[in-house]
Amino acid sequence: MRKIRVSGSNGKIYDNERVFCEENNIPRSTFRRTVKLKGSYIKDNITFVLSPEDVENKKRDKTKDYEKEKEYQEYQKFKEVTKKDFTYYKFEDKFLKTKDKYAVALFSDAHIEETVKKESVLGLNEYNIDIAKHRIERYFVGLSQCLIKDGVKQLFFASLGDTISGFIHESLEQENGLTPPQAIVVARSLIISGMKYLKTHNKGLSITFIGMCGNHSRITKRIQYDNGFKLSYEYIMYKDIEDICGMIGLNIKFIIPESDIFLLEMPDKRRFIFIHGYQVKSSGTGTVCGIYPALQRLAMKWDRTFHQDKIFLGHYHSCISIPSATVNGSIIGFNSFAMSNGFSFEEPAQMYELYDKNIGCILTRKIYCN
Repeated sequence: MRKIRVSGSNGKIYDNERVFCEENNIPRSTFRRTVKLKGSYIKDNITFVLSPEDVENKKRDKTKDYEKEKEYQEYQKFKEVTKKDFTYYKFEDKFLKTKDKYAVALFSDAHIEETVKKESVLGLNEYNIDIAKHRIERYFVGLSQCLIKDGVKQLFFASLGDTISGFIHESLEQENGLTPPQAIVVARSLIISGMKYLKTHNKGLSITFIGMCGNHSRITKRIQYDNGFKLSYEYIMYKDIEDICGMIGLNIKFIIPESDIFLLEMPDKRRFIFIHGYQVKSSGTGTVCGIYPALQRLAMKWDRTFHQDKIFLGHYHSCISIPSATVNGSIIGFNSFAMSNGFSFEEPAQMYELYDKNIGCILTRKIYCN
């Protein structure tokens, strides 16, 4: 029952609105409207208000009404759904079983001795020899985790070049943290350490190492296509890595081509081409179409001769995957050259692809290096 509290000289409490209004000769509608607008009703200097118990009861009643309405609406929706012709299908727990698998891991464009200052790229990136070591470590750890997760026992590790920046530009001569021979020594140690890590943490893993030379490791001003490997620091590095891995007992198969294009037939008879990427004559990745037109044209030309299934390349510092090619990212990341030429910002990453010998490529992912 609702009660009206009377504050004033008499302190009287009325049982309900009706009794109060009749005794004081006040229309109930007037009393309710006044209390609703002003919160109280004043007569003869006595203030009348609704009791706290009554206010709480009203709130509780409104909550109950809202919950009832909500339940009713949900029930109506349930009835609508049950009227429809709907069938549940039983799914069996069967997964795609891939027994014969291999992976292709790309490693390129580390530029380990190059310096990228925060100020030169508006704080988007920073790079030096210590950061390079950290990112390469993150890459090999991430690659190992991918191989374990995917159950891979056969890895084709393609080092596609530009592990170092060299002295092919004046700015590199002025800003690099190491000379090319010094950088090669560090890069060699990092790659051998990565190979040992993969062998240690992936028992029974078979590794085929493909070593391609990039354009930055050359000792000439211009690229020489017929004898470029002879004039490349990376060619010497790959040969050293092969010898050292043999001496320390790492059972790795090495392929170090003496051409700027290498064609390899995979275990499933697919034919893959490995290049550094300077063979693709493009205006860069900052244009609307990027390197796609030039890459597709080159793929069509080579297909007439090599009948390849895919091309793997680096050089453009962009992670791109299309049916005819996979372009690798970079470890160095965004630099002044990329920013000045309007290229898109990308996090340092390398590409990884998983193949089923019967199906083909079943997975493409980035391995982030930060």
